[in-house]
Amino acid sequence: MSNRYFRIIQWSFFIVTVLFLTVPLCFLVLKGMQGIVECMQSDEVMFSIKTSLKMSVLSTVICMIAAVPVSCVLNTLKGMNKNIWTKVLFMPMSLPHLVSGIALLLVFGRNGIGDFLFDHYGIDFIFTPQGIVLAQLFINLPFAINGVLAALEELDPKMVFVARSMGCNEFQAFRNVTLPLLKRALISNSIMTWTRALGEFGAVLMVAGSIQMKTEVIPTAIFLSMSSGNLDMAAGISVILMIISWMGLWLFDRILIKQTNGIFQ
Repeated sequence: MSNRYFRIIQWSFFIVTVLFLTVPLCFLVLKGMQGIVECMQSDEVMFSIKTSLKMSVLSTVICMIAAVPVSCVLNTLKGMNKNIWTKVLFMPMSLPHLVSGIALLLVFGRNGIGDFLFDHYGIDFIFTPQGIVLAQLFINLPFAINGVLAALEELDPKMVFVARSMGCNEFQAFRNVTLPLLKRALISNSIMTWTRALGEFGAVLMVAGSIQMKTEVIPTAIFLSMSSGNLDMAAGISVILMIISWMGLWLFDRILIKQTNGIFQ
């Protein structure tokens, strides 16, 4: 095959793929812009936006706080131990989100430890805003651990060794050497975890439900609008979610550019 035909095949796949991925989104934006004003005037939609932003930020913070020490432990494991524990922790990544939601419902519902948590600590996850955080955390934590672990595996262990040889204990070496080197990975993982939390639907629906003005987030607001046959409202809310996600990705790019420029200055 000549170079000319080879390039034609490559560009053909490229153009078809671009059209396949962008045309439906363009149609959605065109349709959604017609209903976006109505969405912004709806108390229900504004409630779902505020709830989504608040719960996604909270779940992301918890996610990253847990991901760092767990990833450090995984990074110290070797051979079969690391392989086994990695598969256990990353198992939710391969499950449909509805299945994950059912699993959470069984554990934290009344048939699991739900009654114990409510009676002794007043904590209830089922059909409550706390359930939104729980579902987002369960779905996103394996991804966050995976991202931090990948960054840890790329670090030069000699740098930590040098810090330890100069008198730092493990915590001091972690605080003064490992964390600064992980700064870029932690920021990027936080933003990507946040955007995934914003769009989480299946597990949130199973655990927190879709109760209007109580556990309604942006994805469930889209679901409720579609269920009632209000396509304009659903498209408008979808565009709002896209705008928020794009803003997150833009912020992600700006932070990475800033971090990169800081490295080379």
